[in-house]
Amino acid sequence: MRLSFRTVLGIITLESHEGCITSLSFRETEQRDESPVLLDAEQEIAEYLKGERKKFTVPVCPRGTEYQKRVWDAASKIPYGETRTYSWVAGIAGGSPRSAGNALGANPIPIIIPCHRIVSSDGGISGYSSGIDIKRSLLRLERLHLDESVLK
Repeated sequence: MRLSFRTVLGIITLESHEGCITSLSFRETEQRDESPVLLDAEQEIAEYLKGERKKFTVPVCPRGTEYQKRVWDAASKIPYGETRTYSWVAGIAGGSPRSAGNALGANPIPIIIPCHRIVSSDGGISGYSSGIDIKRSLLRLERLHLDESVLK
């Protein structure tokens, strides 16, 4: 099942299987299946992009190797508004920073599995499967809304 919708980042398409999100991409599809999980994910992404949601609750079922799943699980533990390095992810999931980076590049559900929160050891913003501009936008968004919540 698929659902496309417009956001400030561009068109996002979600895919689901058996009540679980399996993919998020920045491409459009004509298909609009309004299943409960797709509609819930659309709503949660809209709230996230407005700074109203810090954590996703929709079920995700990313398809990948066991190693990739460990890397994606490590990325999912990074709190909103914070970043970690590829070395940190490798320390949690095993492997090297490069292998962790390769697994993050294969993340089928970016944003919800927040691989944008991974940066280089010098703090630089490196690769992102959906493009560096989207990664920068997501990091700015989280820092902006994190700073606003601290001021309240």
